[in-house]
Amino acid sequence: MKAMGEDVRRKTIELLESLIGIRSANPPGDEDRIADAVETLLRETGLEPVRVRLSEHRSSVVTRVKGRQPGALVLCGHLDTVNTDPDQWPSDPWAAKRVGNRIYGLGAADMKGGVSVLISLVRELVRRDVEPSHDLVLVLTADEEQGYRGAAGVAEAGLIDDARFLLIAEPTAGNVYLGQKGELWVECTFSGRAAHGSIPDSGVSAILPAAEFCLHLAQQGRAFPEVPGRGRTSLNIGTFRGGTQVNIVPDRATIELDLRVVTAAERCRVLDLIDTAGQKTASSHGAVFSRRVANDRAPITSPLDDPLVARFLQVHSQITGRSVTPEIAPYSTDAVAIFPRLEMPVVIYGPGRIEQAHQPNEYLELDSLDEAWKVIGRFIGLS
Repeated sequence: MKAMGEDVRRKTIELLESLIGIRSANPPGDEDRIADAVETLLRETGLEPVRVRLSEHRSSVVTRVKGRQPGALVLCGHLDTVNTDPDQWPSDPWAAKRVGNRIYGLGAADMKGGVSVLISLVRELVRRDVEPSHDLVLVLTADEEQGYRGAAGVAEAGLIDDARFLLIAEPTAGNVYLGQKGELWVECTFSGRAAHGSIPDSGVSAILPAAEFCLHLAQQGRAFPEVPGRGRTSLNIGTFRGGTQVNIVPDRATIELDLRVVTAAERCRVLDLIDTAGQKTASSHGAVFSRRVANDRAPITSPLDDPLVARFLQVHSQITGRSVTPEIAPYSTDAVAIFPRLEMPVVIYGPGRIEQAHQPNEYLELDSLDEAWKVIGRFIGLS
C-alpha cells in the first residue's frame, strides 16, 4: 500500500493530541464537545455525518463512505473515557504530552488512539478518492465506558442495518481478537443481625461470611480452566461494602463481582460456584445469602472461515509479519450492544495496550498507531 506518509502521520498524531485535550469523561458523560470536533473534521472532508442523540449533551457520530458492493464494513470506536484524579498524574491528563515514542494523556490508549486512526483513514480514503469494495460506516459512540448505550442507539437507529463486518479499534497490543469474553456482573448480599458493638456475640456479623466468601472465590478463580481459543474465565471482586458505623455489628454486606466468561457453560458453572460458596459461608455464621445478576452479556466469537475475517487476518499478517492465534478479547466492547441486534463477524484490533487503560499516566506507543493505520488501511482499500 502507499506509505502512511509523514504528513498523514503528523496529522493523525495531532488529531490524537487534540482529542485528548477535549474532556469526555464518563461519568458525567458530556460527549457532545468531542462529537462536535469530530463532526467538523468529517464535514471538512466532504462527508455528511449524522448525530445519534443519547441524552442532553451526549451523542454519537456516524458517517458513511459509499462503496462498490452492498453490505457495509463498520469501523467503531468510542468517544468517552473513564474519569480520573488529576492529582495522581505527574502531568495534566487532558494535555497530551509526547515523550519519545509515547503520547501521555487520558484516553490515549482507551481509545482516542483508535478513534484518531479511524478518522484519519476515512479522511485519507476520501482525499485519495478511493472507492472501497463495500460501504464504510464510521461509528463513534458515546457511553461505552458505562453502559454501551451509544452503540445501542446507533444499532437501533437503522444506520448500520446492512453491516457485514464490525471492527472495534480498541487497544490490542498488536493482537487480533475474533470476539470477546462475556460480561457477567453479580451482586452478592449477606444479611446478619445488628447488635451493640460491645456485645458482638448477640448479633450476626454479615462481614465475616462475606470476607470468607471473597477469599474462597479468589482462590477458586485462580484455578478456572483454560478453554482453547477463548482463554480463562476471570473473576474480579470489584466492591465490598459492609457496616454502618464502628460500634454496630454489621447486619449487611454487599459484594459486586465482575466475571468475564468464555462460554455459556462457564457462565453456568461460575454461578453455581457463587451460589454454593455463598450459601455455605452464610449458614456457617448464621447469616443469609442472596445474589442477583446485574449485567449479563454473552461471549462473542467470529468464524475463521468468514471471508472478511480471513481477509483481515491475511492483511494483518502481510503488514506485521506475525501470525494470529485465534483468541477472544478479555474485555468488553461496544460489540455487546451491536452484535445481539445485527449479528455479524466481530474483529477487535487497534493501537495501544489495554493494560494502559483506566489508570493514571496512561500512554500510547506511536509505533502501534502506525501499525494499526497500515493494517486497517489496507483492509479497507488504501492500497
